[in-house]
Amino acid sequence: MSSRWLHCVVATALCVGACTDGSNQSFSTTSASTTSATSATTALPTTAPPTTLPPTTLPPVGLEIVPSFQQLTVLEAEPGTELVAFDPDHREVGRSDVADDGSAIVRGLPTGIEVELEVWQDGAAVAAAPPVQLPGDSPPAADHYEQQRLEAGFNYITVRDGTTLSAYVSLPGLASAGPYPTLVEYSGYSPSDPNADDPGRFLITSLGYALVQVNVRGTGCSGGSFDAFEPIQGLDGYDVIETVAAQAWSSNVAMYGISYPGIMQLHVAATAPPSLAAIAPLSVIDSVESVLYPGGIYNNGFGETWSAQVTERAQAFGQSWTKQRVEAGDTQCDGNQELRVHNPDLIQRIKETPFRNELTTSRSPEIANIAVPVFLAGAWQDEQTGGRFPALLGHFDSAPVVRAHLYNGLHVDPLGPSVLGPLVEFYNLYVGETTEGLDVVTRLLIGAGLSTVFGESVPFPGVPTRQGTLAEARAEYEAEPSVLVFFELGATQPQLPVSRFSATFDQWPPSEVEPLRLHLTDAGRMRSEAPSSAGIRSFTTDPEEGSGVTIGDLSTIWTNDPDWQWARPSSAAVFTSDRFEDEAVFVGPASADLYLSVSAGDDGEVADDADVEVTLSEIDSNGDEIYIQTGWLRLSRRTLEDDATELRPAPSHREEDVDLLTDGEVVLARIEILPFAHVIRPGSRLRLSVDTPGRSKPQWTFAVLDQTADVSVHTGGTSASSILLPLVPSLDPPNQPVGCGRLRGQPCRS
Repeated sequence: MSSRWLHCVVATALCVGACTDGSNQSFSTTSASTTSATSATTALPTTAPPTTLPPTTLPPVGLEIVPSFQQLTVLEAEPGTELVAFDPDHREVGRSDVADDGSAIVRGLPTGIEVELEVWQDGAAVAAAPPVQLPGDSPPAADHYEQQRLEAGFNYITVRDGTTLSAYVSLPGLASAGPYPTLVEYSGYSPSDPNADDPGRFLITSLGYALVQVNVRGTGCSGGSFDAFEPIQGLDGYDVIETVAAQAWSSNVAMYGISYPGIMQLHVAATAPPSLAAIAPLSVIDSVESVLYPGGIYNNGFGETWSAQVTERAQAFGQSWTKQRVEAGDTQCDGNQELRVHNPDLIQRIKETPFRNELTTSRSPEIANIAVPVFLAGAWQDEQTGGRFPALLGHFDSAPVVRAHLYNGLHVDPLGPSVLGPLVEFYNLYVGETTEGLDVVTRLLIGAGLSTVFGESVPFPGVPTRQGTLAEARAEYEAEPSVLVFFELGATQPQLPVSRFSATFDQWPPSEVEPLRLHLTDAGRMRSEAPSSAGIRSFTTDPEEGSGVTIGDLSTIWTNDPDWQWARPSSAAVFTSDRFEDEAVFVGPASADLYLSVSAGDDGEVADDADVEVTLSEIDSNGDEIYIQTGWLRLSRRTLEDDATELRPAPSHREEDVDLLTDGEVVLARIEILPFAHVIRPGSRLRLSVDTPGRSKPQWTFAVLDQTADVSVHTGGTSASSILLPLVPSLDPPNQPVGCGRLRGQPCRS
């Protein structure tokens, strides 16, 4: 296997007729669409203040307008002018500058209404185009999909607004020998690169599946303009699924992928393509703000760098292989680069959108709409997408089957044997429609691939064969518990994704949880009873902490010997429990319920806010400290969401809920500690550190408030700070302690 296995088979891990040239555009030349709307959507925020003007009689102008979902693409406009869209009541609903080539894209429009485009110059309207009907989300007629023919190799798929998406098709045999169950990978990386050194194309087809890899609009050789996770990409995905399903060589169609292509599965499935058989989102997020603004604090580490990288790669010819296609004569790929000039600046937008609003909400899929079998997997300590993804599990209301595999570890660990075998079984049952396991040759191939990913041999147990008919096998599968938690990956093979033991649960969070509350004391202890008298422990925020990470050489993180450098904070309020007399197993999210006050720090300025991090760790019987999990909160964002629970104090992230503090005011701040599964054995202690965000994740860093503040943690009396933990008393883990430096994704320090 080549060295690129990690970047290709690891599901492109982090760890997102045709347009050709100007003489052969697939864009419609009509100024209106006959597509009717099925629902209306509120307009997204525009980049300029909305304008409401009385209708006027303006000179007509002929524009080539392509209506699409929530946007209009305009060609042959006057460069240097501005296009402003108005609804039937002449209220502004969007605007866009016209580029030097005469093109523009007006985004964030309502759906299903008629809009009028006015041409503005020097701040005044000078002309108007005829009204244009905006479509809703209704799909095109079936023949739109049926008339497209995809062959093995490089292709283009035409979606409903005429945009073409580049796709690469790999078949397990001759097309005439099909139909084959098919998996679709869909992201803004380079899935459709025809020259990619991608062993996944070989291994997936060796399982008997066809593979279709598609670039989202505005990336690779795909047409259109790129805006990460915009709703139209979900509808494009709908059209991709239906086009693939219409091929004679394809039978059941499902999706696959880790991280970006995993997230896109959720967006596509939420549009409910009728031919979609199943999805398997791996290492994903629950919402954009959970990564970009954890606890309301800007993630200027991974959150920013990933956004910058996908923005750069979405520029015209930002992926080197596209230039090679054009040099080889692909005029369609060349023409599809033209609208990239209208790609929004994602970093600027993220920084200008620190609160939850219609824009951020539209970038998170409607999970309740997903009505196909779902296989979800992820790691609590995922260094890229974070560990908040289990919040999705309470929202798959329409999915007939949901299977979750949860574990300690890192971004690529769905490729570990604990997940990969069950994943193949899931695909076999719901896509391949077989109850057979894997043959010896395929198991050897997968095992060889795993050794390339993780740096040494990792046992692959394979996939069991289920007895009986397919219906009986599915019924047996669906009768099994829906949540499988793997414990202590790395304990048996240090820092490798092999679990020591597992437990099953019927729901998430587990109904077996019996919350354990430990109260904090001014002596730095955690006790089961609250102190009767009040006390304080304090720390001073340090803005420089925000840039700290827990690993020295990031390239080592997926190996069996990561370069962990987990430093202690410069200032912290630390609380430690007594030694546990009995084993304690914790599974789920936790809540640090802290009574806090802030006052002027080293700079002497009056403080009305502060950024706080809480880190939960284990002090084992040898005195070594093992990282468990973390949570963050900007104190002014302490207002909780309506669905917050005792163990999951989810912040609202709404601007109207911001509540600044007064100097010395004591407030209750419930800080969400991301989910985890961890065993505390006799002789070990729990530790809670309250400090400045930073030095707690391998890739996440934080734009901490510049102003320093003294933060006091109040204990006892009427301000009894505590931590609530998800204890599951019914489990019986192995007795032997793990030891320092063995657990996957969990650094250790003496």
